Amino acid sequence: MHPALAPMLDRAAYIGGFDGVSGVLGAKLIGITPSGTMPHPLILIFGDQASAWKAFDEVIEPSVPRIALVDTLYDEKFESILAAETLRDRLSGVRLDTPGSRRGDFLDIVREVRWELDVRGFKHVKIYVSGGLDESSVRRLAEGPVDGFGVGTSVSNAPTIDFSMDIVEVEGRPLSKRGKFSGKKQAWRCERCHTWQVTLFDSEPPKCPSCGLETTPMLKKYIEKGKVVGELKPPKLIREYVLEQLKHYELE
Repeated sequence: MHPALAPMLDRAAYIGGFDGVSGVLGAKLIGITPSGTMPHPLILIFGDQASAWKAFDEVIEPSVPRIALVDTLYDEKFESILAAETLRDRLSGVRLDTPGSRRGDFLDIVREVRWELDVRGFKHVKIYVSGGLDESSVRRLAEGPVDGFGVGTSVSNAPTIDFSMDIVEVEGRPLSKRGKFSGKKQAWRCERCHTWQVTLFDSEPPKCPSCGLETTPMLKKYIEKGKVVGELKPPKLIREYVLEQLKHYELE
């Protein structure tokens, strides 16, 4: 991915519902503080986990949550216990970065880590998972005691949504290539059940075929003759709108 695209990817991910991004420029574009945790090389350079966790705690500003990476050298369970016993109340969470674990089902490992932390009095320590996650694995892991997900590859290399832009009208005259419906159109949505309909642009608002409620036109003009004519809201407000809409749709 070209470096110039990363900030826009961060912005799109945030609008789509992500809680934060690690890219400094992307976070600046959005208007939030960048967030992230420690990498595996930090632990490898120090030679042991506890030294790396302590150094992170000593150097990084207090506003950054102390989230320890716990799958570098030992079993995830034992590293999680060690992290909790090392940083105690200062530890905000642990991050497991091995969904393709060598020793079994990742969801079972997460449940095991949660149990072992709880039984030792570390119920305040949250569990974060990362590494090769996509919408399917996130949905399954969400069934367990997971407090957050770190997703990268499946966002930057997401499945494409195939669409095309076609001429359907020329100087007011309906015209399109074969296989396409000609004429300027309007998309309508029922605000109760979110059923969609498409009609010619000047048509009267159709009734919802599912519940009979009047539908609302959804197309809004933002660019006219190359100039921005619509008001673009800040990413935070766009994100709130997107999350509200997602309540009405399923993943599949």
